[in-house]
Amino acid sequence: MSDDDLVLRFDPQTIDHLGAKMYSHLPNAIAELIANAYDADASNVTVRLDGTDSITIADDGHGMSRSDVRDKYLHIGRNRRLDHSSLTESGLRRVSGKKGLGKLALFGIGRSVELSTTRAGSDARTIVGLDYEDMRAARGDYRPVESSDHVDRGAHGTTVKLEHLKRTTPVVAEDLAKSLARLFNYVDADFRVEVVAEDGQRFPVTSDLRLDAVSAQFMWDFPADGGGENSFLRDHGVTGRIISTAKPIAQSYRGITLYINGRQANEPEFFDASASSYAYSYLSGYLMVDYLDVLEPDVIATDRRSLDWGRDETAELRGALTDFVTWLATDWRRRRTAFARAETERYLGEPTEKWIDSIRTSEAAVVKDIVATVEREEALTTDRQIEILRLVKAAIPENAEYTWRHLHPSIQEATRERYLSADFYGAVAEAIKRYVNRAKEVALVPADEAMGIITAAFGDNGRLQVFSPYASSFNDTTARNIENGQKHISMGIVAGFRNPMAHEEIAKLHETGAFTFDDCLDALSIVSHLMRRLDDASASSN
Repeated sequence: MSDDDLVLRFDPQTIDHLGAKMYSHLPNAIAELIANAYDADASNVTVRLDGTDSITIADDGHGMSRSDVRDKYLHIGRNRRLDHSSLTESGLRRVSGKKGLGKLALFGIGRSVELSTTRAGSDARTIVGLDYEDMRAARGDYRPVESSDHVDRGAHGTTVKLEHLKRTTPVVAEDLAKSLARLFNYVDADFRVEVVAEDGQRFPVTSDLRLDAVSAQFMWDFPADGGGENSFLRDHGVTGRIISTAKPIAQSYRGITLYINGRQANEPEFFDASASSYAYSYLSGYLMVDYLDVLEPDVIATDRRSLDWGRDETAELRGALTDFVTWLATDWRRRRTAFARAETERYLGEPTEKWIDSIRTSEAAVVKDIVATVEREEALTTDRQIEILRLVKAAIPENAEYTWRHLHPSIQEATRERYLSADFYGAVAEAIKRYVNRAKEVALVPADEAMGIITAAFGDNGRLQVFSPYASSFNDTTARNIENGQKHISMGIVAGFRNPMAHEEIAKLHETGAFTFDDCLDALSIVSHLMRRLDDASASSN
């Protein structure tokens, strides 16, 4: 090569631009090594937290020979799909790695990396050490520290040890497992990943773990459970699962994650949909958009946190996702309203319509508006909705106008059934019958006819004195007037109802409005007053 030859050289500062500055999130950097293990046909990956300053990631994949390390691992930006097919060596998996930059991700979270790998069928292990500061200081080619040793021929796989972490807070194993679960969608029985804490406690990374931190109230499997009229997602083979929760979930779980061939390609979001701001506090899930994997140039960002939404293909996808999320928010409101209504009715013991319809006064319209408002209020949890309606029902109960009269218990017992069946005239007749019979019993009147019982029991010459508990505080005239008032009011109420009409005429009273529930309640209130006076009565001294 002469001095005049044109040569493309890579400045070591590239490590900063493509590694340290691009991968500042530990889970995203660790995910690159897990993806490498998947592409190496590994069955098991262990992420071990070794104290506060070291993380080891080990897999049982086919490993690498020394030449593989030289020609592939140390080749920055190598696209393995151009060298081979889009499938792994076994032919059973689709390759998830593509850009050849994942190895630089480790320098976003640590300063030194030790790679230890053994190719399946070999008895030699290659060990390579890379140092962040040495790489940045290098001029020309960087030569890592290399060594090797002998291993059993049956051993194979790759172990990467990351030391001198840049973070100042300890890594929590359970939290890391949950974060990794959100970055992958291909952990299953054939590919197991677990995070091991320093104390040995193990936390498997599973597909379900993505949503384990939240308790699902509703679930949508797309496309089976709908998705609106836009067919773009269905036509492009998009699948996924969305859940909603009963209560607002943590911000980090909100949104829909996009996966391409099992790996996160876009962090969770709602794609500019604005149908319901409250719905998005309850929704989480994922969609598989594998069809994007074949696009060239690649639309997946290097750190796999976002797609390139500036392309025509992705812009069309975003529009379809906006429509889908808008439909989802609407369907969530429909399901939630129906669920809240069912839970409310279960708690209250009856449909809200039955409760409202039982109220004959103008308050029924108020209750109807309150129920509708509470059911529509997305900011309220179902439990809170139930609590509010419980309080409303306590204040405005079933048959509120009847309950609010606070009728004498005996009168309620005698009249409730007839009142509830809208037999208002009959309810008053039963109340009077109960009152007259009670008066006969207390006064020991031998007569059977109502007027005879009333005249013998009450009045200033009657057998009972209903005002006796209070008479000492009033003059004789007042006491005598009240005693006579009890008799005359009783006679009047009996006279008004003592000769029952024919059945047809009673029905006509109700139908024409000549005798309404208001008339019934007014009469029952009078009888209740008389009954309470009777409760206080004592035998006359006359």
